[in-house]
Amino acid sequence: MKRFLVLFFITFLLFSLFSVSSAFSYTGEAGPPMLKFIYGSRALSLGGAYVGVADDAYYMDSNPAGGDPRKVFRASLIHQEWIADTNYEALRLSYGIRDQFFIGLGLTYFYLPFEYYDFTGATDGKSYHLSQSLAMVNFGYKLKKYDIAFGVNAKVLYNYVPEDLYAGQSYLLYAGDAGFIARTNILKTFVGPEPSMTFGVALRNFGYSEAIDKLPTELHAGVSYRLFRHLMLSGEFAYPLYEPIYGSVGAEFDIAKTFFIQAGVQFKENPMIGLGVGYRRKDLNINISYTPSMVFRNMMNVSVEFRFGDAAADAREKEIEKLMLDALVDYNTGNYETSLDVIEKVLELDPRNLRAKQLKRTVEKQIELERSAEKVNGKKDNERLVKSD
Repeated sequence: MKRFLVLFFITFLLFSLFSVSSAFSYTGEAGPPMLKFIYGSRALSLGGAYVGVADDAYYMDSNPAGGDPRKVFRASLIHQEWIADTNYEALRLSYGIRDQFFIGLGLTYFYLPFEYYDFTGATDGKSYHLSQSLAMVNFGYKLKKYDIAFGVNAKVLYNYVPEDLYAGQSYLLYAGDAGFIARTNILKTFVGPEPSMTFGVALRNFGYSEAIDKLPTELHAGVSYRLFRHLMLSGEFAYPLYEPIYGSVGAEFDIAKTFFIQAGVQFKENPMIGLGVGYRRKDLNINISYTPSMVFRNMMNVSVEFRFGDAAADAREKEIEKLMLDALVDYNTGNYETSLDVIEKVLELDPRNLRAKQLKRTVEKQIELERSAEKVNGKKDNERLVKSD
């Protein structure tokens, strides 16, 4: 625990120089704005307070350390109608490897179709478009012993402007993100596999471009806490390098882990309110967010996420939790041999389960103590028999 606290403190100090921005409000002087969008309907519904949550396919946009190292493949799609005729399409893919590593790929295409008119109001009759394309590769590693993870993103953005309209306006931008996340059961008030508290820190958009003087380099630091199993609260502090400091808060309530209701507020020059609903069924997640705005038009955002293998992984985790509870009950009632048999079943399902290994060592020591005590008592009984003879 001491190592975990020291590691978290050092990481927080290293990251405490920068922070985050939003999708639908003040864009500030650092650009391009596309790097500051909030991606994912659930993140929008929580007001952007997502760096301490980051548990769906859009983790890489909020916190690159939030990936799932289980053998689960996630794919998510978004179509967003933004301001006027501006739209963007987003694809996010992620995959876990050996319960320790995870990789991800993000592709986003942001575009504005238009017709060109000169100063006299004449047009050449052609259709043009401005666009930005963003490609992102994610890699992360989880330390299972401490339930903490680190992750990084490498990003390339291409800004396209038609040469026959505005020559020399297209450019490339290279950027990166780094993140840290820690999940723990501090102050847990319920029984279940979900962590009670999650801490997250993410440094976003540090990089280089010849065309952009100030990238939107930002630091997010946030936490989420499950007050009880079906209610999650989240908060986030943001410190942009070139723009005003701001924060976000959000809440999510679920019904039987199937239907979700979210709400959040982002506090900045032009505050953003987010409202949303979600539905989860086996390997399918659907989230819808609504963001009323005083600056732009009110917007709806729909994201669909497919989790291939997630239902099977969840079923295995539930079975493991049930077996671990049975093993603890047997241990506390003195049925050590039975407890050991149940622990072996857990290790068959998850050979790397640290809690099961620790409990197994504890039970084996208790069994050894009992056998040693039986031997000592047996010797004493034999001595008494000899003396009585």
